[in-house]
Amino acid sequence: MNPARGRIGALALALLAAASLAACGHKAEARGPAVEGPIHVVAAPLPLDPKDPRHERLGDFQFAGALQLTSPDTGLFGGFSDLKVADDGSFVSESDEGSVMRGRIVLGPDGRLAGVSETRIVRLKGLDGRPLDGKHEADSEGVGLWPNGDLMVSFERDHRIWIYPAAGGPPHAAPRPQTPMPDNEGMEGLALAPREGPDAYWVGIEGGDIWLCHLAATCAKAPGQLPPRPGYRLPALFEMPTGDLVVEHHHWDPVTGTHLTVNVIDNPATNPRPRVKAQLALATPLTVDNIEGVAVVPRPGGAWRFYLISDDNFSPDQRTLLMAFDWTPGAGTAGGGKAGKR
Repeated sequence: MNPARGRIGALALALLAAASLAACGHKAEARGPAVEGPIHVVAAPLPLDPKDPRHERLGDFQFAGALQLTSPDTGLFGGFSDLKVADDGSFVSESDEGSVMRGRIVLGPDGRLAGVSETRIVRLKGLDGRPLDGKHEADSEGVGLWPNGDLMVSFERDHRIWIYPAAGGPPHAAPRPQTPMPDNEGMEGLALAPREGPDAYWVGIEGGDIWLCHLAATCAKAPGQLPPRPGYRLPALFEMPTGDLVVEHHHWDPVTGTHLTVNVIDNPATNPRPRVKAQLALATPLTVDNIEGVAVVPRPGGAWRFYLISDDNFSPDQRTLLMAFDWTPGAGTAGGGKAGKR
């Protein structure tokens, strides 16, 4: 999703973009063919703080590596709008142009991010078995993986949630929040909610509302909400095995850059006023981009590994970043902060 949309007037944005492109010499880059299947992903390591490589802690969160990901093999690579990671490092991510990437996160001997492997990318298909056509149909923003292997994807513009059977065949619709959603401001957050039932899942609307849905029933707005700060949007959700919910809020500003917070909160289905248990705050000029996916897996010693992925909007001015941070509950105090859409 484009974080700048709606924050400044269309004319001002166009003038700003034109000036920026002229000043930096950026040109629209031709993308390669839409090749599907196995791909090679190049992973270039980045520091958290480009000005001070020793800076590796943000509040209660310990930096565990950042990678800029690129692939020379396909024009489908990029635009990654969500992320789910299993305990063994296998992951799935989907793009806002209707592709799904799967692979495995590789860690170094020190447990820090080292790369990704076994990576392949395919295009999502429609009811007719053909690849989704155009941004209106293909703008996938959230992803979830059911225990039986079925893939769940939320779309905005044409607001819907589809489930792709693991055995193959056409997708089928799943319940979605019955609430008005603007064309480009829909269901960005999507996460399974096993604590709420075997068929339960969370849906986060970009404006900030969190809903709880069931495959065999309907969706209801969660009693507890974590309102974003003015100008922030909700691009990602993840339920931890503890039942706590991880909620990301994000803001982009043409002057101050990117700001985001990742909050760990009480289960909003049972806590009308969920408290923030931990908060990761990340902002320019640290290494950051349009983060739209968050996943959490356990680490040794009671720690939790937070993985973040960014949506580059297929723009030469943005990057696909994969970042990692570790949080150990009880090892410190919560803190953090955040910022429109790009």
